[in-house]
Amino acid sequence: MAATDVAATRTRVAMVVPPFALVTAPVADLRAEPRDACELVDQLHYMEQPMPRVLGERDGWYYVNTEDHYFGWVHGDVVQVMPGAGDGRVVGSALAAIHSAPDPGSPAIGYLPAGTGLAHRQLPEPPEGWVRIPSAFLERSAGAIEAFVSLDDAASIADLPHRYPTPDDLIATAEDFLGVPYLWGGTTALGMDCSGFVQQVYRLNGVRLDRDAHQQAVEGRPVDVPARGDLIFFGSSEVTHVGVAVDEHSFLNAPEAGKKVRLDDLRAGGRNVLAIRRYLP
Repeated sequence: MAATDVAATRTRVAMVVPPFALVTAPVADLRAEPRDACELVDQLHYMEQPMPRVLGERDGWYYVNTEDHYFGWVHGDVVQVMPGAGDGRVVGSALAAIHSAPDPGSPAIGYLPAGTGLAHRQLPEPPEGWVRIPSAFLERSAGAIEAFVSLDDAASIADLPHRYPTPDDLIATAEDFLGVPYLWGGTTALGMDCSGFVQQVYRLNGVRLDRDAHQQAVEGRPVDVPARGDLIFFGSSEVTHVGVAVDEHSFLNAPEAGKKVRLDDLRAGGRNVLAIRRYLP
């Protein structure tokens, strides 16, 4: 799929903005389960920045995802739950064309991927219906004097769902990238590899994961049977591939060079599952 084809579809990518946890105690214990006697997996520090994302709650405990990609439960007495960012805009399309003029017919001189932050207030004010791209980009674009993104490709953060992400949210985001070509090292709708695909699916729902499949395979917690939104890891003796489960028998993935993000069947031959991990509570 060419960049122009992706941009032309203006696929609206599903995103969720979870709340944050502001640590109010000198040290806050992160537990494997919502119980004081459970395994200690990490510790959060007073006013820690960036703040952990809150992905769920149970019995006075909050399930959080930290900046260093740990997942665990912290007691509500030692954190204050804060709303996710509500100001500004992000790219809401799979790809947003960067135009050389505030005119949809002007040449595209680049593309911004889904979730990219866009300036909210700009001086001078850009023409109505457009966002001006900062000069740092222009310095890298030969011959460009100005650059603009259409507000048709933008989403107001205030209008996005502000809540805990669900497995259905993850699948909705993943399905928005169906048909994107495989690209080793890619993380955008111009091209994605397997781990870049699942990392972006989770990122657009406020969940931080490492970049590579073998790293992702030790995050979260192990489960025996895949459920919607879990990650499934494949390989012979070590992890070499990952996909996001749609149900117990099917998964979405960026398969390999020459193919596109697609739905595959776990029951097909030649698949060796090494691990299944869950990251939501």
